[in-house]
Amino acid sequence: MNDYVGVDPARIRKLADRLKDLESALSKHGATIRKNFKEWDGSLDLSLIAQQLHAVGDDGRDMSKRADLARNLEEHGGIGMCTPDGNVLDIPWDMAGVRKESAKEAKEEAQTLKKALDDPKADGSRDDIKAIAQSLADHQDDPAYLTAFAAAGGIADAARVGSAFHQEDGTHGGKVLSDDSTKVIGQYATGINRIFALQKSGKIPPNPDYAKALSDPPGGDMWSVGMLFKYGPKGDQWDPKVLSQVGGAMLDWRDKQKAMRPGYASASPPYSAGGYVGKDDGGWYHSIGLDPDYLSKGADDNNQIVDGIRANDPVLAVISRIGESPDASRDLLGHDNDASKRYAKDLVDFKWQTPGDPPRDDSDGPRRVLTLASTDRSPAHMDQSGWAAANVFAAAKDQKDIFDGRNGFEKDEYAAYPKGTAVALAGITATWADQIGGSGLQNDQALGYDAVHHVQVANKKDMVKVMQLFAKGNPGAAAMFDVTLHQQVAAAISGEHPDDTLTALGNTAGMFTNAKVGIKYTEAQQVDEKHKFNLAVLNTAGTLFGFIPGPKEAVGVAKVAEKGLKYSQNLALVGRTIVAPQTDPFSLDNADKQEALGKEEAEQQYDSFAPSIAEGLIRAGKLPVPTEGDSSWYDAQTGTVSPAAMNQKEFQGWWTRQVRGHPYLHSFEVGFDHSEKSPDGK
Repeated sequence: MNDYVGVDPARIRKLADRLKDLESALSKHGATIRKNFKEWDGSLDLSLIAQQLHAVGDDGRDMSKRADLARNLEEHGGIGMCTPDGNVLDIPWDMAGVRKESAKEAKEEAQTLKKALDDPKADGSRDDIKAIAQSLADHQDDPAYLTAFAAAGGIADAARVGSAFHQEDGTHGGKVLSDDSTKVIGQYATGINRIFALQKSGKIPPNPDYAKALSDPPGGDMWSVGMLFKYGPKGDQWDPKVLSQVGGAMLDWRDKQKAMRPGYASASPPYSAGGYVGKDDGGWYHSIGLDPDYLSKGADDNNQIVDGIRANDPVLAVISRIGESPDASRDLLGHDNDASKRYAKDLVDFKWQTPGDPPRDDSDGPRRVLTLASTDRSPAHMDQSGWAAANVFAAAKDQKDIFDGRNGFEKDEYAAYPKGTAVALAGITATWADQIGGSGLQNDQALGYDAVHHVQVANKKDMVKVMQLFAKGNPGAAAMFDVTLHQQVAAAISGEHPDDTLTALGNTAGMFTNAKVGIKYTEAQQVDEKHKFNLAVLNTAGTLFGFIPGPKEAVGVAKVAEKGLKYSQNLALVGRTIVAPQTDPFSLDNADKQEALGKEEAEQQYDSFAPSIAEGLIRAGKLPVPTEGDSSWYDAQTGTVSPAAMNQKEFQGWWTRQVRGHPYLHSFEVGFDHSEKSPDGK
C-alpha cells in the first residue's frame, strides 16, 4: 500500500471509538445473535462472530494508537513530510511502525501535558490533558511508551491534574470537580498505576523518583495526589510499597495542617443558631473553594460544603486505598521504626470524624488499615503484623491520655472516640488475646513485640488503658472484642496446652472487665454490648471469621491464626457490620439502666464465656454432642452453641451437669480472677 490517504486525527479517534463500540456490542449480544441464527436454521458460520469479536477489538486498540500518534504529530511535527510545506504527515499503517514511535510520542506528550498544566485555562489545554489521558489508557500494554512517559516527568505532571481541572471547573456547593474531570483523573491514575506495576515486575527500570513524585509532589500539591487515588484503581491493584510510601506522606501532611475539619459551634438560642465556623481557620479545604461559615451561609449550604470537605479529603482517599491492601497496610505500620510508630499514632487519633449535629464518623479507612495491618498471625506475616499491633497498642495507650485530656471545646466537638477506630482496636486486642494475657500474667515490661519468640510483650496497666479507650461509649467495639475473644476461647480447647491458653485468655477477659469497671461502664451499655454481640454472631451464621471448623474438626488458636489473611479480611468485614446502623431484634428499652457495672457483677463476667467453653469442649470431643431434652441452643450442623445459651434453662442444666467444675473452666477462671482483681476505678 503505497498510496497516501488524507487523515484527520479526530476522525481516526472517532473510528477507533466506533470499533470499540462494535466490540462491546458483539461481546454483549453475540450469544443472542448465535441463538437466533440457530433457531432460524441459518447457514452462516457462527464461529465467525467470536473471531470477529477478537479481530474488531484488536483493530480498535490499534486504531486508538494511530489516533494518539496522529494527534501528537499534529502537535509536534511529523515522521516524514510528503510536501515541501509539511502539511501532510506520514502515519504508519503497519503497527510495527506505530510501536517504533512509542517512546518519542510519549516524551512529546509529556511535554504537551506539562505545557497544558502550566496554563490550564489556555485555549486547548483541557483538550490536550484529556487526549494524553486517553493515550495513556491506549498504551497500557506498551512498556516503551510508559517508560518514556515516566522518564519525561509524566508522573509528576499527572499529580497536578486535579488542581488544574479544579481551576477550570470551579466550586459549586460541595462539588469541586466535574464528572468529566474525575473520569480523566481516573485515566491518569490507571496509567500511573500501570507504570508502577511494570516497574515492580522488572519491565520498567526502577527509579525512586517515580514514587517520590507522588509522596513529594510539585508544589506540595497533596490534594491532587489524593484525587489520583480517589478516582483511580482499588488499593490492592497498587504496588504496596508505593501505596504505603504515599500513605505515610499523606499522614505527615495531615500532621502539618492547621485544620482537617471546620469547627462547629453548638446552637445557643436565641443568640445563635450555631453551625460550622471554618472562616480563617487555615484549613486545607479553602484552597479548593470550600469555605464553611455559618455567619454568612445558610445551614443547607454549609452542610453541602462540609460534605464536599469529607468527599475531597486527600488523606481519607489514600488511607481508604491502603485499607484495601493488606500488604500496604502492614508495610505502613509493621516496622520497628519511628515512622511506623508515628503512623500508628496518627491512625488512632480521635479526630477521624467531622464535628456537627450529629457528628460524622470518618474512621472507616483507618479501621481497615489498622485491622489488616495488625491481625495476620500467619507464619508469613506474623512478625510484621506483630510489630504493627505493638505499635498500635503503644499509640492507643498514649491516645487514651490525649483523649481524656481534651479541652472543653474539643469535648463538645468530639464527644466520643471514633466508632470505626474503636472497633479496630477491639478486634486487634482480641486477636492477640492469648499472648497479651500470657505476657500480662508475668511482667510489667513496656508494650512491644518480641520478634525472637514471635509474641506480644504486654502489661496489665497499659492494656487496660487500651481497652478503656475503645470501650468507653462504644458498645459496638466491646462486642467486637467479645466476638473475637469468644471464638479464641472455643478454639483453645482443641489446641496445644489448652490449660495455659485458657488461663491466658481468661486473664485478657479479666483485664477487659477491669477496664469496664474503671470507666464506669453502665448496665445499659452492657446490655447493648450483648445485643451487638448476638447480632454479629447471628448475621454471620456461625462462621464469623471463615475459620470455624466443621463439628468434627478440632483446631487450636494457633491453627486459627494460620488463616491469617482470610482472618484479617473477615475481621475487617465484621467490623464494618458492627459499626453500621442496625435493626436490633434483641433491643430493649435501657434508658433507665444507668447504674455502673459493680464489682460483684464484674466478678461474674466470666459466665458469659460459658457458651464458648461449651462449644470448644464439644468440638474437641471432650464432651458428647448434646441430645438430651431441649438442646435448641446447639446447632449440630455448624457445631456452634448459641451466644445467648446462658439465658436458657436447658443449657444451664446441661452446663451444671457436664461442665461445672471442669478443669478447663477452672483454668479460664484462674486467669480471669488474676486480672480482674482490684480495678483501679479510673
